[in-house]
Amino acid sequence: MLVDDETTVADSWAIATYLEERYPDRPSLFGGPGGVAPTRFVNAWADTVLNPAIARLIVADVFTVLHEKDKAYFRQTREQRFGMPLERVSADRGSRLPTFRQMLEPVRAILKAQPHLGGEQPTYADCIVLGGFLWALCVSSFELLDPDDPVATWRVRLLDRFDVARSARRAA
Repeated sequence: MLVDDETTVADSWAIATYLEERYPDRPSLFGGPGGVAPTRFVNAWADTVLNPAIARLIVADVFTVLHEKDKAYFRQTREQRFGMPLERVSADRGSRLPTFRQMLEPVRAILKAQPHLGGEQPTYADCIVLGGFLWALCVSSFELLDPDDPVATWRVRLLDRFDVARSARRAA
């Protein structure tokens, strides 16, 4: 949620586009007008592929860090979504981890060619993908990435760049 003077904006994509339009004198979140369309693709990929895959790996861990008053609702809605108890959703996560890591190959390929998804400097595309990994780091000790993976190196570099407290990084 963003509140900017009299304007309130919800949803990360809407916030990014609002900021881009409202503050054209600031550095572009998209790396310029040509970056909007590819960033929209990254956003859709994260929403439909990356974040659901992360959720299946850590959903049982999320439950353990919730406030007691939120647990019943979370369990009910997530078990309905996944069609099974939370513990079963994440039970075989170790065997599914190689598939998850393989799914990141397009990200890895980009990061082998350039330091950020957005090029020489991070853009909103980097923030979109980092968001899923940051969420996982905050709620789970399950390590999604090998330490020598270019995606893991990129993640640490961005967390350091954006000064994300080391305490928020359970597994990094």
